[in-house]
Amino acid sequence: AGQFEPEEVSNVLWALAVMGEGGPNGPLDVLIDRLGARVLEVRHLLSLDHKSQLHQWMLSCEMGLVPGASLPSGVARVQQEIGEDCFKHFLGRATHESLLKQEVAGALRAV
Repeated sequence: AGQFEPEEVSNVLWALAVMGEGGPNGPLDVLIDRLGARVLEVRHLLSLDHKSQLHQWMLSCEMGLVPGASLPSGVARVQQEIGEDCFKHFLGRATHESLLKQEVAGALRAV
């Protein structure tokens, strides 16, 4: 994880969130810890898109917790150090409808 650039590390963590593999006690805890450390190393290079992806990753990790469980240490460190900043950038980001959403909306309007 030491060679990952900001875009690469945020993309990988976001992909783990999408796959549901960002939660605690998963088989990828060691990878998540290393990628989390790398995020903190390159935090000054993170774009708004990277921060938005990282917010989604942290959120997915929280949602995967069972009551009483704690976040993996790599997630907790990132959340503690840059979580609020990532959240602010996520909220401030312009949204874009996906092509699929546009097609579904068009089909529903036609009915």
